[in-house]
Amino acid sequence: MQERSNPGWLIPATGLVALIPSVAGASGFALLEQSASRLGTAFAGTAAAADDATTVFFNPAGMTALRKSEVVVSASGIEIGSEFRNGSSAPAFAQPLGGNGGDAGDWNLVPAAYFVLPVSDALAFGIGVNAPFGLKLVYDGGWIGRFQAGRSEIKTLNFNPSVAWRISERISLGAGVDYQRLDAELTNDVNYSAVIAQGVQQLVSAGQLPPATGAAVIAANAGSSGFARVRGDDDAWAFNVGALFELSDSTRLGLSYRSSVDYTVSGTIAFAAPTGADPVSSGIITAASAPGAPLSSGAVRVELELPDIATLSLQHRFTDDFALLADVAWTGWSSVQELRIVRDSGAVVSVTPERWSDTWRFALGGTYAMNERVTLRAGVALDETPVPDATRTPRLPDTDRTWVAVGARWQASPALSMDFGYAHLFSDTVPLDQDAGNAAASALLNGRQHSDVDIVSAQVVFRF
Repeated sequence: MQERSNPGWLIPATGLVALIPSVAGASGFALLEQSASRLGTAFAGTAAAADDATTVFFNPAGMTALRKSEVVVSASGIEIGSEFRNGSSAPAFAQPLGGNGGDAGDWNLVPAAYFVLPVSDALAFGIGVNAPFGLKLVYDGGWIGRFQAGRSEIKTLNFNPSVAWRISERISLGAGVDYQRLDAELTNDVNYSAVIAQGVQQLVSAGQLPPATGAAVIAANAGSSGFARVRGDDDAWAFNVGALFELSDSTRLGLSYRSSVDYTVSGTIAFAAPTGADPVSSGIITAASAPGAPLSSGAVRVELELPDIATLSLQHRFTDDFALLADVAWTGWSSVQELRIVRDSGAVVSVTPERWSDTWRFALGGTYAMNERVTLRAGVALDETPVPDATRTPRLPDTDRTWVAVGARWQASPALSMDFGYAHLFSDTVPLDQDAGNAAASALLNGRQHSDVDIVSAQVVFRF
């Protein structure tokens, strides 16, 4: 069960404790889907392939391998399926249990664009525009976990100007600056029956309300619920560097590193409270919603550090037609140890332990040129989750994934080519045992979550 440091019933009733809401293509909520050409090999060889302008994202040093100016426009469609299967869940105080939430996933579009300009054999410039983190989950209204998660969405937009320099015949270096913007929205229901019950207990204890009257007030407000939404955004700077080594005419080794990104996500928390069934409950709701009170609307902020990523890649050409690619990638998800929502006054709304771990990703793929126009691709990958069972929430029911991918390139002319890719991500069914720190306010969500992902991607490459 996830622990949480919050007093009483009011604070957990907000349920807005995670700015990490999505099931994405890679571990946690990272998105690898920046290239249709790389998707076809399950993103094996990302830092070594350097066969189109998408290398700006994966390894800027690879720009020296491009002999002509290039523009790449890529789009990936990601279909997420994520369903909760109830085990022994228990309802929140004075609330019905609810349903399983349906399929919380849907189709999502991830666009990207890149431009590379070789200035000479030794120098190249480029820029990429992409979305390195994101996606969303939306559960059906009235589900068991409605007091913990409703809609969870995070979007990023990244601008990445880069430069590459060939320092010798066999070695190239690259570096880029990343300007990244993040937008997040989280919603959930709020159990005002629990809020009213707590207020009644306080009035009875103070001798301001007879116990019998208090019991009647609680009974009259059974099933009372409201709505809460957190919205926030921020922009931040980061960097990425890479190196490309031509070990021989047939073998390349690539190294790349993307730095972590530090955000102070600023925004608002807004509550839509119900109307009390009587003057006592109406007064309790008014007091809980007053400025500075636990369920008051106002400005909030969250400190969030998105992880750094290091990748080692290999490409080896056995023949002119066949190449083998491999990737080993590390992601520093241990940067996410807790999520703390704080009001502008300094008052803490909630603190959620996350205890995420660093992850590894292993990928192996190959390409085969059938002829001068058509190249086929295939790959497999293993992708670890950073989320431990003990702190898994319905906002991010993340799990280990196994990738199986295929793809192709069609060279329409020397100036134009098109890439296509498809991948299916197989996921384990994982336990979900969560009460958001207070089962009376937020229900006990106990069961198992199963998620699968399908990805289709296409890109157009113009050379001039």
